[in-house]
Amino acid sequence: MKETKKQKSQGSLMEMTEKWMSLERKTLKQRQEAEQFYEKNLMKLIEKDYVERNAEKVYESAKYLIMSVGMSYEPIVLNICLLKPEKILFLCTEQTEKYLDKVVPYCRLSASRFQKAVVSETNPVDIYHEIKRAYQSWERPEKLYIDFTGGTKATSAAAAMAGSMINVQLVYIGTNDYLSDFRKPNPGSETLFYITNPLEVFGDLEIEKAFTLFGKHNYPGARARLEELK
Repeated sequence: MKETKKQKSQGSLMEMTEKWMSLERKTLKQRQEAEQFYEKNLMKLIEKDYVERNAEKVYESAKYLIMSVGMSYEPIVLNICLLKPEKILFLCTEQTEKYLDKVVPYCRLSASRFQKAVVSETNPVDIYHEIKRAYQSWERPEKLYIDFTGGTKATSAAAAMAGSMINVQLVYIGTNDYLSDFRKPNPGSETLFYITNPLEVFGDLEIEKAFTLFGKHNYPGARARLEELK
């Protein structure tokens, strides 16, 4: 039976993964060479595999995308390649800003297509301000995604919390096969996940608050809460 293009691609990914995993990493130079091998021989295969496996999950175009930047550039480029946003805001710290030097040329981003904000990794207010500024400057778009895969726990949590407040789609890249010895997901295991807005679970509590306001004759307040839930 003739091999399909998809099977060939997966076979190449597995083959290159095995070669990458077999490389020596005892010295700093060897570790650097292993990283270069990954970038040169694996990233394009991972990108192609990721887009093919997750394309059906993308139910709409993400015109605007906000991304928290961590110490790895790989998940950032994967979601840019998959979601194809028109405008991007990168939230980075002084320590992670340098990783954009890999993201921008890999994704061939023009200067007009992205902006970056250097925020504090310990003060979430910085992140709230930057997300609010972008949200307003983009005229409060409905098709706005926030990807909180990268960054510290504090920056990721702050980005996710801000996203739930303005009710936009939250996404991240996860894996059930993380290679702790290599500090990367097993190539080909990267998966897109959507996070639903907490109101879908806690909406009943908000309804109770609306009825309480109604009972106190605070009709505008009750109406505002019910409109939000609607």
